[in-house]
Amino acid sequence: MRVLVLALLLPAVALAQDRPSEEDLFGTPPPPPAEKPQGGEAAPQPGTEEPRRAPPGQEDRVGAKLAATENPLAIGGLLYLRSALSARQGEPPSSWTFTAPSLLDVYLDARPTDRIRGFVLGRMQYDPTIDPNATGPFGTAPPPVTQVLLDQLWLRFDVERVAFLTLGKQHVKWGTGRFWNPTDYLHAVRRDPLALFDQRTGTALARVHVPWERLGWNLHAMAILEPLTTSAATGALDPSAQPSPTPSQQLGGVGGAARAEIVLGASEIGLGAVVQRGHRPRFALDASGGFSEVDLYGEAALKTGSELPLYQEVSPGAFAPYEPSGLTPQVTAGVRWAHKYSDEDNFEVGLEGFYNRVGYEDPAIYPTLVVNGAFAPFYVGRAYLGAYGVLPRPGSWNQTTFVLSAIANLSDGSGVTRLDVSTLLLTYLTLELSGQVRLGDERGEFRLGGTFDLGGRTFVLHPGTFDLGVGLRLAL
Repeated sequence: MRVLVLALLLPAVALAQDRPSEEDLFGTPPPPPAEKPQGGEAAPQPGTEEPRRAPPGQEDRVGAKLAATENPLAIGGLLYLRSALSARQGEPPSSWTFTAPSLLDVYLDARPTDRIRGFVLGRMQYDPTIDPNATGPFGTAPPPVTQVLLDQLWLRFDVERVAFLTLGKQHVKWGTGRFWNPTDYLHAVRRDPLALFDQRTGTALARVHVPWERLGWNLHAMAILEPLTTSAATGALDPSAQPSPTPSQQLGGVGGAARAEIVLGASEIGLGAVVQRGHRPRFALDASGGFSEVDLYGEAALKTGSELPLYQEVSPGAFAPYEPSGLTPQVTAGVRWAHKYSDEDNFEVGLEGFYNRVGYEDPAIYPTLVVNGAFAPFYVGRAYLGAYGVLPRPGSWNQTTFVLSAIANLSDGSGVTRLDVSTLLLTYLTLELSGQVRLGDERGEFRLGGTFDLGGRTFVLHPGTFDLGVGLRLAL
């Protein structure tokens, strides 16, 4: 066990940044030069109709609104082409899993004044490798080849510049963890901690933010307008069974959340709570602070029960659901060190641990969890340890970033080490390469080999060994 942990953590002295943004990783592309019309208004082209004129007076009002801001409407998006190869022990290369998911984001960002903003982001996902007539290894139906999703749709404005309201589908993230984020209650799907791109969609909220400028504090209150039905999926596994949703078209189905962010010197403390019918109350506590180049951070999800079904062994090889008693906390704690080793270059390394009260220590239960849709990657074990490092744009490699991550499930003796390399090719075009190796117990979470009983039908899943990925990302 000690050998496994050392094997995972020793490479991770290579250098990171706490979940860096895309701008930090790849740089912000320079805006194209504005083209000024020559000689006034352009003449209509042959074969085209002359644009219709607005009624007198209306055109002036529209023009006045557009002149209120330099850029009242921005249009853009992201085109993301990816492919991934996953190998399993004992399988020939022809049987390795190959996927090619593509993603397109298109957004409209309207800012008619500095006090009003509207934003919408639509998403389309497409994977030509999915066979719509096939079933998954566990008997589940395949996802659609093409999916159209709404990621964000919100309107933001202020009330006397004292309270700031954001209404609609939006992203609100709580917590400070890099790998494990148990207090991220306002997303139904947990973030994949090894993915550089978070493709989860937002949540429908009515949010009020009141800053207390004199103290630097922030107060938030939210009405939750959709059921926060927690899924086990993080992108690595898509179970078929899901908990029953809360009635969303009844007033009693509207939930509530509140959060306070308190600044104390160089430290910040966050306190939050979420209540919604169909779920037990959940509370959140997070803190961060540091000295010199070292930062300490942590978060704790304080609750009872579990959002996902829990199982325990009732007889040798037989498992049944159970309800835990008392508190079921999930706690993350970490330390990171950021160092600037030259005038233009820096690196960051970090170490993070996670304790999961409702996690499992024996991997023999994993087949039961998978079949019943209760296997949550990165949250299935009782204790974890992770390390990371980011080396952004070192030396003369001003367009390349290296990210090295290592995670060990201390409970079942399995782990994964992953290297991501991103390089900016043509100002707006980024190439991404990734490779990860799966280590440890063949039955463990990160290898997940074993025999699965699917209602009398036995299915054998070979342990995972390594994964390779390549992607092209175009900022539109």
